[in-house]
Amino acid sequence: MSNTQNVSPPSRTCPSSSKRVLTTKRTVAALLSALVLPTAFADDQQIQQMQQQVNDLEQRLQEMKAQMEEIQKKNKEIADKNKEIVNTTQQISNKNQELEGQHQQLQAQTFEISGKFKAIQDQWDLIPTTNKNQGGFIMDGVTLAFGGYLAEENAIRSSNLQADINSPFSKIPFNPNPGNLLLTPAQSQAAASGYYNQSSFNATARQSRFSVMAQGNADKNTLVTGYYEMDWLGDSPTANGTQSNSYTARVRHLYTNIDWMDRGWHLLAGQSWSLAVLNTQGVTPRNEEIPVVIDAEYMPGFVWNRQAQIRVVKDWDKKYWAAISLEQSQTSGVAGSTPTGVMNNYTLPAQAGGLLTPGNYSVNKFPDIIGKLAMETERGHYEVFGMLRNFDGTYTNANVTAAGQSSWAGSMGFGSVLKIIPHTLDFKISGLYGNGVGRYGTSTLNDATIGPNGELTPMRGGSFLTGLTLHVKPTFDIYADIGRDWINGYTYTQGGQTYGYGNNVLANPGQFTNAAALSGYTPYNLNSVTQETVGFWWAAYKGYYGAAKVGVQYSHTGVSAFSVRSSQYGGAFTPYTFDNMILTSIRFYPM
Repeated sequence: MSNTQNVSPPSRTCPSSSKRVLTTKRTVAALLSALVLPTAFADDQQIQQMQQQVNDLEQRLQEMKAQMEEIQKKNKEIADKNKEIVNTTQQISNKNQELEGQHQQLQAQTFEISGKFKAIQDQWDLIPTTNKNQGGFIMDGVTLAFGGYLAEENAIRSSNLQADINSPFSKIPFNPNPGNLLLTPAQSQAAASGYYNQSSFNATARQSRFSVMAQGNADKNTLVTGYYEMDWLGDSPTANGTQSNSYTARVRHLYTNIDWMDRGWHLLAGQSWSLAVLNTQGVTPRNEEIPVVIDAEYMPGFVWNRQAQIRVVKDWDKKYWAAISLEQSQTSGVAGSTPTGVMNNYTLPAQAGGLLTPGNYSVNKFPDIIGKLAMETERGHYEVFGMLRNFDGTYTNANVTAAGQSSWAGSMGFGSVLKIIPHTLDFKISGLYGNGVGRYGTSTLNDATIGPNGELTPMRGGSFLTGLTLHVKPTFDIYADIGRDWINGYTYTQGGQTYGYGNNVLANPGQFTNAAALSGYTPYNLNSVTQETVGFWWAAYKGYYGAAKVGVQYSHTGVSAFSVRSSQYGGAFTPYTFDNMILTSIRFYPM
């Protein structure tokens, strides 16, 4: 391609034409300026407006950017917070899991502690104090608790028993003229003034009681208890009611008891209630079902003794119990008639200056052996027991002189204490039946008689007691009991004559002398002693200081003897006597 530019040749015009052309151009330029300048000015305003808008937009963008940055900052803070919350939540969750584990562990420990506490509480419940309100103090790790009460009591009897607040039920005097025989004036006067026809009144404070209990833990599972209890119903040669009424104290309980609570073993050694006594729960001391009567001899039908013993007890979860006891033995009485030349010596006289009282102790080579099984239920307590006793003596007959002999006697017993209506009505029942059981009944009827060859022969008999206690309110109780002691007797015939102890053994008791009538003595063989009794206890005042209680008891006691052959009374007759008693008591339990 050629780089040569085509250049038009200059035109050739005239000057006037050129001036016109120049003028025309200027005119056109002026016109164009007139037209263009306003438009340019307008465009400049728009540009300024647009620039302002841009500036505004940039400012708004800057503000939005700042807001976005602020939002991003806030979002970051929120994210950081969320992260912190998540971490905290995780920590809380972990802590909750840790606490839940600790809670479960604490629950297990609490359950274990609760079980141990319940076991200890059960043990403590089975070791009740003599007085529920008694206090105590701790000395060198040993808890000393005092109990008992102060009493003023009165006994009104329809016959004269020459007794204090403890009634000798089997000694109630008989009618000295049971067949209403025609007596001489002297005999009639003696009979009328005899104990049978004499009422009596007796006031006493001798049943007041004091006890002290010492308890200590040999270790965490072994509880050792020492217990002593006394009253003032003892006698001495100088004791009398004439002026000073200086009666002596006597031992009721004096023993040591050890409880191995973790193994369920218990040991008692000393003087306490016999194992034959009915318990309210378990087989533990100070937990016996004792009649709540005022009479210190309790009532016929109550099976009991307080005597030295060694007792071993095992329990299983405080629901089932087994116990065995070796207890002091004595023969309470041997009575009856024997053929000529037949006799038995079963006692040894007290030696002068010895420790024994001026009376005879029976010969016993073996202790009384008692075993018991007991069970606890929601409704109450049930138990059965068996007893084995031995009687020793030296007998003489036509062919033998002073030969030793030994007789064994067995018996069975039962008892129960039931909550008929919890906290309102209680029911109790107990009994004993077998050979040689007279000593264990309140009436202390004879244990044995003498057989045809002179040997001791235990007699069959028994005791039975039942009753109800109504808890009218916490401060007022009413009770009603009925009980009976009896023996069946043992008789044999030799040479046409009835011997032993029982029906038709005795004949023609004879006329009553003044001494016989006054003493109330009649040569009868007793068969049974029965009593019905009712009474109440009212806690007139009760508080932290103790309790003041008022009690009243009425009892009717009947005594039956075996039949007697008597030509005086028109043949055989069955002697019977009774006594109506009213007893009152005011007691203060200071602890």
